[in-house]
Amino acid sequence: MSLVFYHGHGSPYSWRVWLALEHLGIPYELKVISFSEKDQLKPEFVALNPRHQVPTIAHDGFALWESLAILEYLDEIVPARRLYPGTPQERARIRRLAREDEEHLDRKCLTPIYDELYMKPAGTPPDEARLEDARRQLAGELDYFGRELRGAFLAGEAPTAADFVLYPDIAYVKRIGAKKPESKLAGILPPPIAQWAARIEALPYFEKTFPPHWRS
Repeated sequence: MSLVFYHGHGSPYSWRVWLALEHLGIPYELKVISFSEKDQLKPEFVALNPRHQVPTIAHDGFALWESLAILEYLDEIVPARRLYPGTPQERARIRRLAREDEEHLDRKCLTPIYDELYMKPAGTPPDEARLEDARRQLAGELDYFGRELRGAFLAGEAPTAADFVLYPDIAYVKRIGAKKPESKLAGILPPPIAQWAARIEALPYFEKTFPPHWRS
């Protein structure tokens, strides 16, 4: 098996794939894409992925991008340890939770907060009404996912694809809360999600995947 993983530090979509690779114990070659150097736009990478985005994997001559598609592919090539375990209904629930994270917690909550605090021109104040609405929705989503826990993790006593999709977004909530006090995100995690996040962070391979530029 020859698998090359193209990763960008800080990309939540790429982070979920790295966690999954480590969890499954799949041998891989890590290639870090530098966004500041615009590696994703260089001809050799665009030839591999015309969408020029991470994550991307190349496996025995087969290139694949889109993180959810990659997670399902990894699950199929390592049947002994699953990212989508259980019955058809249980596997469908894991897929539902992953999509709910993307559609609701990420797109409707985190994206407007990130846009207001990081993407506006210097000196432009954030739209406080938009921030407050996103914070309100975020609090509701965090409570929702807390109620979806089925034991230590979202689908039982071992992490699945749903946990690896959700965690990077929770990490962003924590980071924005620490770096941007005006976000008012510090302390927003309800106890069930804070405790669940601590269990992810205690996984033996977690530190290997942590964005190095977040350590400062």
